[in-house]
Amino acid sequence: MRRLFAVVGAAALLLPAAPASAGGSHTEKPRTVITTDMESDDIASLVRYLLYTNELDTKGIIYTSSKFHWAGDGQGTEFFLPGREYKTPQTSWRWTGNTTIENELIPAYAKVYPNLRKHDAAYPSPAKLRSIVKLGNIAFEGEMASDTAGSDLIRDLLLDNDRRPLYLQAWGGTSTIARALKSIEERYSATSKWASVKAKVSAKAVILASGFQDETYANYISSSWPAVRVEERSAGYATWGFNCNNNGQGNVRGLPADRVYFTGDWIRRNIQIGPWGSLYRSWLDGQTTPGDPLDVFGDPVKAPGGWCKPMAKYDFLSEGDNVVFNQLLPTGLQNPADPATGGWGGRAYQVTASPNLWKLVPTEKDATGAEVANLTTLRWAAAAQNDFAARIRWTLTPRRSAGNHPPSVRIAGGDTVRARPGSTVALGARVTDPDRDKVTTSWWQYREEGTYPGTVAVTGGRVVVPADARAGQTISVILQGTDHGRFPLTRYDRVTIRVS
Repeated sequence: MRRLFAVVGAAALLLPAAPASAGGSHTEKPRTVITTDMESDDIASLVRYLLYTNELDTKGIIYTSSKFHWAGDGQGTEFFLPGREYKTPQTSWRWTGNTTIENELIPAYAKVYPNLRKHDAAYPSPAKLRSIVKLGNIAFEGEMASDTAGSDLIRDLLLDNDRRPLYLQAWGGTSTIARALKSIEERYSATSKWASVKAKVSAKAVILASGFQDETYANYISSSWPAVRVEERSAGYATWGFNCNNNGQGNVRGLPADRVYFTGDWIRRNIQIGPWGSLYRSWLDGQTTPGDPLDVFGDPVKAPGGWCKPMAKYDFLSEGDNVVFNQLLPTGLQNPADPATGGWGGRAYQVTASPNLWKLVPTEKDATGAEVANLTTLRWAAAAQNDFAARIRWTLTPRRSAGNHPPSVRIAGGDTVRARPGSTVALGARVTDPDRDKVTTSWWQYREEGTYPGTVAVTGGRVVVPADARAGQTISVILQGTDHGRFPLTRYDRVTIRVS
Protein backbone atom coordinates (compact mmCIF):
# COMPACT_ATOMS: atom_id res chain seq x y z
CA MET A 1 0.00 0.00 0.00
CA ARG A 2 1.33 3.40 -0.95
CA ARG A 3 0.44 6.61 0.88
CA LEU A 4 1.51 10.11 -0.11
CA PHE A 5 1.14 13.14 2.11
CA ALA A 6 2.08 16.76 1.63
CA VAL A 7 1.17 20.03 3.26
CA VAL A 8 -0.55 22.94 1.60
CA GLY A 9 1.57 26.05 1.12
CA ALA A 10 1.15 29.02 3.41
CA ALA A 11 -0.18 31.19 0.60
CA ALA A 12 -3.35 29.13 0.36
CA LEU A 13 -6.51 29.27 2.48
CA LEU A 14 -8.23 25.88 2.65
CA LEU A 15 -12.00 25.53 2.69
CA PRO A 16 -13.68 22.51 4.34
CA ALA A 17 -13.83 19.35 2.25
CA ALA A 18 -17.13 17.69 1.45
CA PRO A 19 -17.53 14.14 2.78
CA ALA A 20 -16.55 11.47 0.28
CA SER A 21 -18.07 8.04 -0.26
CA ALA A 22 -16.10 4.85 -0.70
CA GLY A 23 -16.58 5.01 -4.45
CA GLY A 24 -14.73 8.29 -4.81
CA SER A 25 -17.79 10.49 -5.14
CA HIS A 26 -18.75 13.51 -3.07
CA THR A 27 -22.44 12.65 -3.51
CA GLU A 28 -24.92 9.87 -2.87
CA LYS A 29 -25.40 7.14 -5.43
CA PRO A 30 -27.06 8.63 -8.52
CA ARG A 31 -30.69 7.58 -8.91
CA THR A 32 -31.39 6.57 -12.48
CA VAL A 33 -33.73 4.86 -14.96
CA ILE A 34 -32.77 3.41 -18.34
CA THR A 35 -35.11 3.53 -21.34
CA THR A 36 -33.87 1.47 -24.28
CA ASP A 37 -34.95 0.25 -27.71
CA MET A 38 -32.60 -2.75 -27.27
CA GLU A 39 -30.75 -2.74 -30.55
CA SER A 40 -27.28 -4.27 -30.77
CA ASP A 41 -25.37 -1.32 -29.33
CA ASP A 42 -27.89 -1.06 -26.46
CA ILE A 43 -27.17 -4.70 -25.62
CA ALA A 44 -23.45 -3.90 -25.54
CA SER A 45 -24.04 -0.83 -23.38
CA LEU A 46 -26.23 -2.87 -21.02
CA VAL A 47 -23.48 -5.46 -20.64
CA ARG A 48 -21.21 -2.63 -19.50
CA TYR A 49 -23.85 -0.84 -17.45
CA LEU A 50 -24.90 -3.79 -15.30
CA LEU A 51 -21.31 -4.18 -14.14
CA TYR A 52 -21.70 -0.73 -12.53
CA THR A 53 -25.04 -1.33 -10.79
CA ASN A 54 -23.14 -1.59 -7.51
CA GLU A 55 -22.28 2.10 -7.91
CA LEU A 56 -25.68 3.40 -9.09
CA ASP A 57 -29.21 3.33 -7.70
CA THR A 58 -30.98 1.86 -10.70
CA LYS A 59 -34.76 2.19 -10.40
CA GLY A 60 -35.90 0.92 -13.77
CA ILE A 61 -34.88 -0.62 -17.08
CA ILE A 62 -37.64 0.10 -19.56
CA TYR A 63 -38.25 -0.96 -23.15
CA THR A 64 -39.17 2.01 -25.33
CA SER A 65 -39.52 2.78 -29.02
CA SER A 66 -37.40 4.98 -31.27
CA LYS A 67 -37.42 6.02 -34.91
CA PHE A 68 -35.26 2.97 -35.58
CA HIS A 69 -37.26 0.40 -33.59
CA TRP A 70 -40.96 0.14 -32.78
CA ALA A 71 -43.22 -2.84 -32.14
CA GLY A 72 -46.55 -1.85 -33.68
CA ASP A 73 -49.86 -2.19 -31.87
CA GLY A 74 -50.38 -5.87 -32.74
CA GLN A 75 -53.56 -5.02 -34.64
CA GLY A 76 -52.07 -4.49 -38.08
CA THR A 77 -52.13 -0.70 -37.88
CA GLU A 78 -49.79 0.85 -40.42
CA PHE A 79 -47.47 3.71 -39.49
CA PHE A 80 -45.35 6.02 -41.60
CA LEU A 81 -43.20 9.10 -41.14
CA PRO A 82 -41.18 10.61 -44.00
CA GLY A 83 -37.42 10.56 -43.86
CA ARG A 84 -37.17 7.22 -42.09
CA GLU A 85 -35.40 4.01 -43.08
CA TYR A 86 -38.66 2.51 -44.33
CA LYS A 87 -40.19 4.09 -47.43
CA THR A 88 -43.71 2.67 -47.19
CA PRO A 89 -46.13 2.29 -44.25
CA GLN A 90 -45.20 -0.52 -41.84
CA THR A 91 -46.99 -2.37 -39.05
CA SER A 92 -43.74 -2.64 -37.05
CA TRP A 93 -40.12 -1.76 -37.65
CA ARG A 94 -37.00 -3.63 -36.56
CA TRP A 95 -38.49 -4.48 -33.18
CA THR A 96 -36.22 -6.84 -31.25
CA GLY A 97 -38.80 -8.16 -28.79
CA ASN A 98 -40.13 -7.50 -25.33
CA THR A 99 -38.15 -10.09 -23.36
CA THR A 100 -34.45 -9.89 -24.29
CA ILE A 101 -33.47 -8.39 -20.96
CA GLU A 102 -35.40 -10.93 -18.88
CA ASN A 103 -34.69 -14.00 -21.01
CA GLU A 104 -31.09 -13.42 -22.11
CA LEU A 105 -29.27 -10.80 -20.08
CA ILE A 106 -30.57 -11.42 -16.57
CA PRO A 107 -30.02 -15.23 -16.73
CA ALA A 108 -26.42 -14.59 -17.81
CA TYR A 109 -26.05 -12.02 -15.02
CA ALA A 110 -27.35 -14.63 -12.56
CA LYS A 111 -24.50 -16.95 -13.52
CA VAL A 112 -21.87 -14.37 -12.59
CA TYR A 113 -23.70 -12.67 -9.73
CA PRO A 114 -22.04 -14.81 -7.00
CA ASN A 115 -18.63 -13.75 -8.31
CA LEU A 116 -19.62 -10.10 -8.58
CA ARG A 117 -20.73 -10.11 -4.94
CA LYS A 118 -17.25 -11.22 -3.91
CA HIS A 119 -15.99 -7.95 -5.30
CA ASP A 120 -18.83 -5.78 -4.00
CA ALA A 121 -21.85 -6.88 -1.95
CA ALA A 122 -23.77 -3.87 -3.32
CA TYR A 123 -24.53 -5.60 -6.64
CA PRO A 124 -28.31 -6.05 -7.00
CA SER A 125 -29.64 -9.59 -7.19
CA PRO A 126 -30.97 -10.99 -10.47
CA ALA A 127 -34.44 -10.99 -8.89
CA LYS A 128 -34.10 -7.32 -8.05
CA LEU A 129 -33.08 -6.47 -11.61
CA ARG A 130 -35.91 -8.53 -13.03
CA SER A 131 -38.40 -6.67 -10.82
CA ILE A 132 -37.47 -3.27 -12.30
CA VAL A 133 -37.70 -4.29 -15.98
CA LYS A 134 -40.84 -2.72 -17.46
CA LEU A 135 -42.52 -2.31 -20.82
CA GLY A 136 -42.84 1.30 -21.87
CA ASN A 137 -44.32 3.03 -24.89
CA ILE A 138 -43.25 0.80 -27.76
CA ALA A 139 -46.15 0.71 -30.24
CA PHE A 140 -44.95 3.39 -32.67
CA GLU A 141 -42.22 5.96 -32.92
CA GLY A 142 -43.08 8.78 -30.54
CA GLU A 143 -46.26 7.14 -29.25
CA MET A 144 -47.12 8.76 -25.90
CA ALA A 145 -50.91 8.58 -25.89
CA SER A 146 -51.26 5.81 -23.31
CA ASP A 147 -49.89 5.09 -19.87
CA THR A 148 -47.66 2.02 -19.67
CA ALA A 149 -45.96 0.15 -16.85
CA GLY A 150 -42.74 1.93 -17.79
CA SER A 151 -44.22 5.43 -17.90
CA ASP A 152 -46.08 4.78 -14.64
CA LEU A 153 -42.79 3.84 -12.95
CA ILE A 154 -41.11 7.04 -14.11
CA ARG A 155 -44.15 9.11 -13.12
CA ASP A 156 -44.21 7.68 -9.61
CA LEU A 157 -40.46 8.18 -9.14
CA LEU A 158 -40.77 11.81 -10.20
CA LEU A 159 -43.59 12.36 -7.73
CA ASP A 160 -42.08 10.56 -4.74
CA ASN A 161 -40.37 12.25 -1.81
CA ASP A 162 -36.80 11.26 -2.66
CA ARG A 163 -35.00 14.57 -3.10
CA ARG A 164 -32.21 13.21 -5.30
CA PRO A 165 -32.25 14.02 -9.01
CA LEU A 166 -33.72 11.30 -11.19
CA TYR A 167 -31.45 10.74 -14.19
CA LEU A 168 -33.62 9.46 -17.02
CA GLN A 169 -31.44 7.79 -19.62
CA ALA A 170 -32.84 7.81 -23.14
CA TRP A 171 -31.03 5.12 -25.13
CA GLY A 172 -33.87 5.15 -27.63
CA GLY A 173 -36.61 7.73 -28.05
CA THR A 174 -37.97 9.87 -25.22
CA SER A 175 -41.60 8.76 -25.70
CA THR A 176 -41.92 6.81 -22.44
CA ILE A 177 -40.36 9.68 -20.48
CA ALA A 178 -42.67 12.11 -22.26
CA ARG A 179 -45.70 9.96 -21.39
CA ALA A 180 -44.72 10.01 -17.71
CA LEU A 181 -44.52 13.82 -17.80
CA LYS A 182 -47.81 14.03 -19.70
CA SER A 183 -49.51 11.85 -17.08
CA ILE A 184 -48.35 14.22 -14.35
CA GLU A 185 -49.64 17.18 -16.35
CA GLU A 186 -53.01 15.52 -16.89
CA ARG A 187 -53.34 14.67 -13.20
CA TYR A 188 -52.42 18.07 -11.76
CA SER A 189 -52.70 20.82 -14.37
CA ALA A 190 -56.29 21.71 -13.39
CA THR A 191 -55.55 21.69 -9.65
CA SER A 192 -54.12 24.20 -7.21
CA LYS A 193 -51.07 21.95 -6.78
CA TRP A 194 -49.94 22.25 -10.38
CA ALA A 195 -47.37 25.03 -9.95
CA SER A 196 -45.62 23.31 -7.04
CA VAL A 197 -45.77 19.86 -8.66
CA LYS A 198 -44.39 21.16 -11.94
CA ALA A 199 -41.56 22.95 -10.14
CA LYS A 200 -40.72 19.83 -8.12
CA VAL A 201 -40.69 17.54 -11.15
CA SER A 202 -38.76 20.05 -13.27
CA ALA A 203 -36.07 20.25 -10.60
CA LYS A 204 -35.86 16.48 -10.11
CA ALA A 205 -35.95 15.17 -13.70
CA VAL A 206 -32.73 15.18 -15.75
CA ILE A 207 -32.97 13.60 -19.21
CA LEU A 208 -29.73 12.13 -20.53
CA ALA A 209 -30.25 11.43 -24.23
CA SER A 210 -27.85 9.67 -26.56
CA GLY A 211 -29.60 11.57 -29.33
CA PHE A 212 -33.19 12.60 -30.00
CA GLN A 213 -34.52 9.41 -31.58
CA ASP A 214 -38.12 10.52 -31.92
CA GLU A 215 -39.96 13.86 -31.93
CA THR A 216 -41.36 13.83 -28.38
CA TYR A 217 -38.66 16.13 -27.03
CA ALA A 218 -39.22 18.69 -29.79
CA ASN A 219 -43.00 18.40 -29.83
CA TYR A 220 -43.80 18.09 -26.13
CA ILE A 221 -41.02 18.10 -23.53
CA SER A 222 -39.22 21.21 -24.73
CA SER A 223 -42.38 23.34 -24.73
CA SER A 224 -44.39 21.85 -21.87
CA TRP A 225 -41.46 21.20 -19.50
CA PRO A 226 -38.85 23.81 -20.51
CA ALA A 227 -37.17 23.87 -17.08
CA VAL A 228 -36.29 20.16 -17.17
CA ARG A 229 -32.57 19.81 -17.85
CA VAL A 230 -31.99 17.78 -21.00
CA GLU A 231 -28.49 16.72 -22.04
CA GLU A 232 -28.22 15.65 -25.68
CA ARG A 233 -24.93 13.72 -25.78
CA SER A 234 -24.86 12.20 -29.26
CA ALA A 235 -21.51 13.91 -29.95
CA GLY A 236 -20.06 11.15 -27.77
CA TYR A 237 -20.68 8.78 -30.68
CA ALA A 238 -17.35 10.04 -32.05
CA THR A 239 -15.76 7.96 -29.29
CA TRP A 240 -18.32 5.23 -28.66
CA GLY A 241 -20.61 5.03 -31.72
CA PHE A 242 -20.72 2.59 -34.64
CA ASN A 243 -17.30 2.14 -36.15
CA CYS A 244 -18.73 1.90 -39.63
CA ASN A 245 -19.59 5.58 -39.33
CA ASN A 246 -15.98 6.51 -38.61
CA ASN A 247 -15.25 8.32 -41.88
CA GLY A 248 -14.11 5.20 -43.69
CA GLN A 249 -11.19 4.74 -41.34
CA GLY A 250 -12.21 1.34 -40.00
CA ASN A 251 -11.11 0.96 -36.42
CA VAL A 252 -9.23 4.24 -36.14
CA ARG A 253 -10.86 4.93 -32.81
CA GLY A 254 -9.71 7.05 -29.88
CA LEU A 255 -6.44 8.87 -29.41
CA PRO A 256 -3.43 7.24 -31.10
CA ALA A 257 -2.03 5.74 -27.89
CA ASP A 258 -5.45 4.34 -26.93
CA ARG A 259 -6.47 2.60 -30.14
CA VAL A 260 -5.38 -0.80 -28.89
CA TYR A 261 -8.45 -0.81 -26.63
CA PHE A 262 -10.76 -0.88 -29.67
CA THR A 263 -9.00 -3.58 -31.66
CA GLY A 264 -10.47 -6.99 -32.26
CA ASP A 265 -7.60 -8.69 -30.47
CA TRP A 266 -8.14 -6.67 -27.29
CA ILE A 267 -11.96 -6.88 -27.35
CA ARG A 268 -12.02 -10.63 -27.96
CA ARG A 269 -9.34 -11.38 -25.37
CA ASN A 270 -10.54 -9.10 -22.60
CA ILE A 271 -14.26 -8.36 -23.05
CA GLN A 272 -16.07 -11.12 -24.96
CA ILE A 273 -15.23 -13.84 -22.46
CA GLY A 274 -17.30 -15.87 -20.02
CA PRO A 275 -21.09 -16.10 -19.68
CA TRP A 276 -21.44 -12.34 -19.27
CA GLY A 277 -18.82 -10.86 -21.58
CA SER A 278 -19.84 -13.19 -24.41
CA LEU A 279 -23.09 -11.22 -24.74
CA TYR A 280 -21.11 -8.15 -25.80
CA ARG A 281 -21.21 -7.23 -29.50
CA SER A 282 -18.26 -6.72 -31.83
CA TRP A 283 -17.63 -6.60 -35.57
CA LEU A 284 -18.25 -9.91 -37.37
CA ASP A 285 -18.57 -11.84 -34.08
CA GLY A 286 -21.43 -13.98 -35.42
CA GLN A 287 -24.10 -12.29 -33.28
CA THR A 288 -27.05 -10.45 -34.75
CA THR A 289 -30.20 -9.24 -33.01
CA PRO A 290 -33.38 -11.26 -33.69
CA GLY A 291 -36.15 -9.16 -35.19
CA ASP A 292 -33.77 -6.59 -36.66
CA PRO A 293 -33.02 -7.42 -40.30
CA LEU A 294 -30.67 -4.42 -40.58
CA ASP A 295 -28.45 -5.63 -37.76
CA VAL A 296 -25.96 -7.51 -39.91
CA PHE A 297 -22.73 -6.23 -38.35
CA GLY A 298 -22.03 -9.59 -36.78
CA ASP A 299 -22.68 -11.55 -39.98
CA PRO A 300 -19.58 -12.12 -42.16
CA VAL A 301 -21.77 -12.62 -45.23
CA LYS A 302 -24.29 -9.79 -44.87
CA ALA A 303 -22.14 -7.19 -43.12
CA PRO A 304 -21.59 -3.99 -45.12
CA GLY A 305 -18.36 -3.71 -47.05
CA GLY A 306 -16.81 -0.66 -48.68
CA TRP A 307 -16.10 1.89 -46.01
CA CYS A 308 -16.36 -0.80 -43.32
CA LYS A 309 -13.75 -3.10 -44.85
CA PRO A 310 -10.74 -1.75 -42.92
CA MET A 311 -12.29 -3.21 -39.75
CA ALA A 312 -10.97 -6.54 -38.51
CA LYS A 313 -12.99 -9.31 -36.92
CA TYR A 314 -14.00 -8.57 -33.29
CA ASP A 315 -13.12 -4.88 -33.59
CA PHE A 316 -15.11 -2.56 -31.33
CA LEU A 317 -18.55 -2.11 -32.89
CA SER A 318 -20.61 0.38 -30.90
CA GLU A 319 -21.81 1.41 -27.48
CA GLY A 320 -23.71 4.50 -28.38
CA ASP A 321 -25.41 4.69 -25.00
CA ASN A 322 -22.61 4.72 -22.47
CA VAL A 323 -22.32 8.35 -23.54
CA VAL A 324 -25.14 9.08 -21.08
CA PHE A 325 -24.17 6.98 -18.07
CA ASN A 326 -20.37 7.37 -18.05
CA GLN A 327 -20.80 10.72 -16.33
CA LEU A 328 -22.69 9.05 -13.46
CA LEU A 329 -19.91 6.60 -12.61
CA PRO A 330 -17.92 7.37 -9.44
CA THR A 331 -14.42 8.10 -10.69
CA GLY A 332 -13.74 11.09 -8.45
CA LEU A 333 -14.35 13.46 -11.35
CA GLN A 334 -18.06 13.01 -11.78
CA ASN A 335 -20.47 15.76 -10.85
CA PRO A 336 -23.72 14.94 -12.65
CA ALA A 337 -25.40 17.94 -11.04
CA ASP A 338 -23.13 20.16 -13.16
CA PRO A 339 -22.85 19.03 -16.80
CA ALA A 340 -20.21 21.71 -17.44
CA THR A 341 -17.81 19.73 -15.24
CA GLY A 342 -15.55 17.30 -17.09
CA GLY A 343 -15.37 13.53 -16.63
CA TRP A 344 -15.79 10.24 -18.44
CA GLY A 345 -19.05 11.44 -20.01
CA GLY A 346 -17.52 14.66 -21.32
CA ARG A 347 -18.21 18.32 -20.60
CA ALA A 348 -21.39 19.96 -21.82
CA TYR A 349 -22.46 23.54 -22.46
CA GLN A 350 -25.91 25.09 -22.24
CA VAL A 351 -27.42 25.64 -25.67
CA THR A 352 -30.57 27.39 -24.45
CA ALA A 353 -31.91 28.21 -20.99
CA SER A 354 -35.55 27.67 -21.95
CA PRO A 355 -35.77 24.89 -22.89
CA ASN A 356 -32.91 23.90 -20.61
CA LEU A 357 -30.84 22.09 -23.25
CA TRP A 358 -27.18 21.05 -23.08
CA LYS A 359 -24.78 19.48 -25.59
CA LEU A 360 -21.21 18.22 -25.44
CA VAL A 361 -18.47 20.72 -26.20
CA PRO A 362 -16.93 20.12 -29.65
CA THR A 363 -13.24 20.53 -28.71
CA GLU A 364 -10.83 20.70 -25.81
CA LYS A 365 -7.14 21.52 -25.57
CA ASP A 366 -4.59 18.72 -25.25
CA ALA A 367 -1.34 18.95 -23.29
CA THR A 368 0.28 20.96 -26.10
CA GLY A 369 -2.53 23.51 -26.16
CA ALA A 370 -3.91 22.29 -29.49
CA GLU A 371 -7.68 22.13 -29.94
CA VAL A 372 -8.71 18.51 -30.48
CA ALA A 373 -12.15 17.50 -31.72
CA ASN A 374 -14.10 15.26 -29.31
CA LEU A 375 -11.29 15.28 -26.76
CA THR A 376 -13.89 15.81 -24.05
CA THR A 377 -14.78 12.10 -24.35
CA LEU A 378 -11.72 10.72 -26.14
CA ARG A 379 -9.32 11.60 -23.31
CA TRP A 380 -11.00 9.12 -20.96
CA ALA A 381 -11.46 6.16 -23.32
CA ALA A 382 -8.43 4.14 -22.21
CA ALA A 383 -9.35 4.47 -18.54
CA ALA A 384 -12.96 3.51 -19.23
CA GLN A 385 -11.99 0.46 -21.30
CA ASN A 386 -9.52 -0.81 -18.70
CA ASP A 387 -12.14 -0.35 -16.01
CA PHE A 388 -14.63 -2.36 -18.07
CA ALA A 389 -12.12 -5.14 -18.66
CA ALA A 390 -11.30 -5.35 -14.95
CA ARG A 391 -14.97 -5.79 -14.13
CA ILE A 392 -15.38 -8.45 -16.79
CA ARG A 393 -12.65 -10.33 -14.88
CA TRP A 394 -14.69 -9.94 -11.70
CA THR A 395 -17.40 -12.02 -13.37
CA LEU A 396 -14.93 -14.87 -13.86
CA THR A 397 -13.36 -15.23 -10.42
CA PRO A 398 -14.87 -16.09 -7.03
CA ARG A 399 -11.79 -14.71 -5.25
CA ARG A 400 -11.64 -10.99 -4.60
CA SER A 401 -7.85 -11.22 -4.41
CA ALA A 402 -7.77 -12.35 -8.05
CA GLY A 403 -9.38 -9.13 -9.30
CA ASN A 404 -8.14 -5.59 -9.64
CA HIS A 405 -9.96 -2.81 -7.79
CA PRO A 406 -9.59 0.94 -8.21
CA PRO A 407 -7.33 3.06 -6.03
CA SER A 408 -8.59 5.80 -3.75
CA VAL A 409 -7.28 9.22 -4.76
CA ARG A 410 -7.79 12.25 -2.54
CA ILE A 411 -6.41 15.76 -2.51
CA ALA A 412 -5.68 16.65 1.09
CA GLY A 413 -7.35 19.55 2.78
CA GLY A 414 -10.37 20.43 0.70
CA ASP A 415 -11.81 20.85 -2.76
CA THR A 416 -11.31 24.63 -2.95
CA VAL A 417 -8.20 26.73 -2.27
CA ARG A 418 -7.88 30.51 -2.24
CA ALA A 419 -4.60 31.94 -3.50
CA ARG A 420 -3.16 35.29 -4.60
CA PRO A 421 -1.69 36.04 -8.04
CA GLY A 422 1.98 35.07 -8.16
CA SER A 423 1.78 32.69 -5.21
CA THR A 424 2.60 28.99 -5.19
CA VAL A 425 0.10 26.45 -3.89
CA ALA A 426 1.52 23.14 -2.64
CA LEU A 427 -1.14 20.45 -2.79
CA GLY A 428 -1.02 17.22 -0.85
CA ALA A 429 -2.37 13.79 -1.78
CA ARG A 430 -3.71 10.76 0.04
CA VAL A 431 -3.54 7.75 -2.28
CA THR A 432 -4.24 4.14 -1.33
CA ASP A 433 -4.91 0.96 -3.24
CA PRO A 434 -7.11 -1.88 -1.89
CA ASP A 435 -4.98 -4.52 -3.65
CA ARG A 436 -1.69 -3.02 -2.46
CA ASP A 437 -0.74 -2.20 -6.04
CA LYS A 438 1.70 0.57 -6.77
CA VAL A 439 -0.13 3.75 -7.84
CA THR A 440 1.40 6.27 -10.23
CA THR A 441 0.10 9.80 -9.71
CA SER A 442 0.11 12.88 -11.89
CA TRP A 443 -1.23 16.41 -11.54
CA TRP A 444 -2.53 18.46 -14.43
CA GLN A 445 -4.54 21.56 -15.22
CA TYR A 446 -7.97 20.98 -16.73
CA ARG A 447 -7.98 24.22 -18.66
CA GLU A 448 -11.60 24.22 -19.76
CA GLU A 449 -12.92 23.79 -16.23
CA GLY A 450 -11.29 26.96 -14.94
CA THR A 451 -12.01 30.56 -15.88
CA TYR A 452 -8.36 31.66 -15.97
CA PRO A 453 -7.75 31.63 -19.75
CA GLY A 454 -4.09 30.63 -19.88
CA THR A 455 -1.80 27.75 -19.06
CA VAL A 456 -0.76 27.27 -15.44
CA ALA A 457 2.46 25.61 -14.37
CA VAL A 458 1.70 22.43 -12.44
CA THR A 459 4.70 20.41 -11.24
CA GLY A 460 3.85 17.56 -8.96
CA GLY A 461 1.46 19.09 -6.47
CA ARG A 462 2.92 22.59 -6.79
CA VAL A 463 0.82 25.08 -8.71
CA VAL A 464 2.14 28.52 -9.62
CA VAL A 465 -0.74 30.97 -9.80
CA PRO A 466 0.04 33.31 -12.72
CA ALA A 467 0.81 36.90 -11.81
CA ASP A 468 -1.78 38.14 -14.32
CA ALA A 469 -4.61 36.09 -12.78
CA ARG A 470 -7.50 38.25 -11.65
CA ALA A 471 -9.56 38.04 -8.50
CA GLY A 472 -12.48 35.66 -8.92
CA GLN A 473 -10.87 33.59 -11.68
CA THR A 474 -10.50 29.86 -11.09
CA ILE A 475 -7.93 27.19 -11.93
CA SER A 476 -8.95 23.52 -11.98
CA VAL A 477 -6.23 21.03 -11.05
CA ILE A 478 -6.73 17.28 -11.38
CA LEU A 479 -4.92 14.61 -9.36
CA GLN A 480 -4.89 11.37 -11.32
CA GLY A 481 -3.84 8.03 -9.86
CA THR A 482 -3.40 4.85 -11.91
CA ASP A 483 -2.62 1.52 -10.32
CA HIS A 484 -0.29 -1.12 -11.76
CA GLY A 485 -2.84 -3.92 -12.00
CA ARG A 486 -3.31 -6.14 -15.02
CA PHE A 487 -5.85 -3.62 -16.30
CA PRO A 488 -4.62 -0.29 -14.92
CA LEU A 489 -7.44 1.42 -13.03
CA THR A 490 -7.58 5.19 -12.74
CA ARG A 491 -9.31 7.42 -10.24
CA TYR A 492 -9.14 11.15 -9.75
CA ASP A 493 -9.75 14.12 -7.51
CA ARG A 494 -9.95 17.80 -8.35
CA VAL A 495 -9.25 21.01 -6.54
CA THR A 496 -10.35 24.46 -7.63
CA ILE A 497 -7.94 27.30 -6.94
CA ARG A 498 -9.87 30.53 -6.61
CA VAL A 499 -7.84 33.67 -7.16
CA SER A 500 -8.35 36.21 -4.37
